[in-house]
Amino acid sequence: MMKSNASLELPLDIRNVSRVDDAGSEQLECTMTGAFLIDLVDSGLLTLTGNIRPGHQKDRLAGKLKTKINKWTSELLANNAIIGNISIRLDPTKSQYDIWTDDETGQDVLTVTDGTFDCGVDSLSRIKAILAARDNPLGSFKLETRFQVRVWLLNDQDAKKVATIYNTRGDKVNDSTAKFAYTETKEQELARRLVNGSPHLGQDNVEVLSNTVSASSSKIAAFNTFSKALETYWKAGPASEADVSAQAAWLISAWDSLVAVRPEYGRLSTSARQTQRSASVATTGVVIYGLLGALSVMFEKGIDPAAVFAELKGEAGEEFLSWDNPAWTEAGVVTPNTTGGLTTRNSFQARAAARDVFLEKFGIS
Repeated sequence: MMKSNASLELPLDIRNVSRVDDAGSEQLECTMTGAFLIDLVDSGLLTLTGNIRPGHQKDRLAGKLKTKINKWTSELLANNAIIGNISIRLDPTKSQYDIWTDDETGQDVLTVTDGTFDCGVDSLSRIKAILAARDNPLGSFKLETRFQVRVWLLNDQDAKKVATIYNTRGDKVNDSTAKFAYTETKEQELARRLVNGSPHLGQDNVEVLSNTVSASSSKIAAFNTFSKALETYWKAGPASEADVSAQAAWLISAWDSLVAVRPEYGRLSTSARQTQRSASVATTGVVIYGLLGALSVMFEKGIDPAAVFAELKGEAGEEFLSWDNPAWTEAGVVTPNTTGGLTTRNSFQARAAARDVFLEKFGIS
């Protein structure tokens, strides 16, 4: 899990708050960035507790609750999330705080000297989605995205009352869009830039919420496949931002050349993708590993991908990528399954073997 660098502690100032009257008492409105909300959680000053939904009390999310959080996470990563007003609660009976006016700025300030915020009113699903977007390996969530936040100053009984009303009435809408590239390793950054930069890939054609792709999906593969393949096989060792930019541009151009001869490495309809999967190993995880491994060798040797990808054009390419091509079976990439059909092995050895099958096809030693 990626943690934020900052650490918050008490006393905590939340500046430029607005006083509002709701639920029979004074509450507060303010704006918090995604980074600040994450820092509150990481510092233990905002606990993921108190929510009335039973699904949040379980060890694992499931059902509609999981689906909702995954959708918000995906939308945050894709920069079109509608998050609405986020609610956090500060219990006046268990905390010490002051609301005062800064004479220099004219802003109202909430200063908390003791206690913690929780999710006793609402928004735990939204906050979990923000945390999941932060932790997602694609790294496209912009931490400075601003969210409208309601700070509820309620005891437990009143918080449950408001939470019940919030979950049976009301319609909360507030558009929040952003894009940000987070770099964990330079090879992972190459994967992000390839996926985000190629017109043939993108988040609508690459799964970013799961390490696998459903058999019924039109998507080509999971982001984790691209990321892990480049982390394993990319030997160029980018050392600077200039290296990353140049190598990412090379990969994007190489993928253009690939799709020019093998359209299945681009966007397909759901039915076309299902047909392709049944006839070809092209977009299996192990073969994409092998393909990216071969691209690493091409980059090191200064080989033009467009020249060697000509070997994959037309019927010859279809035969090479067919499940029935004995080269895949002999290399241990494809193996019989328990039902008499064929499947792929996704071991380290099989991935290396897939790379070697490509290199032999392209005539590269």
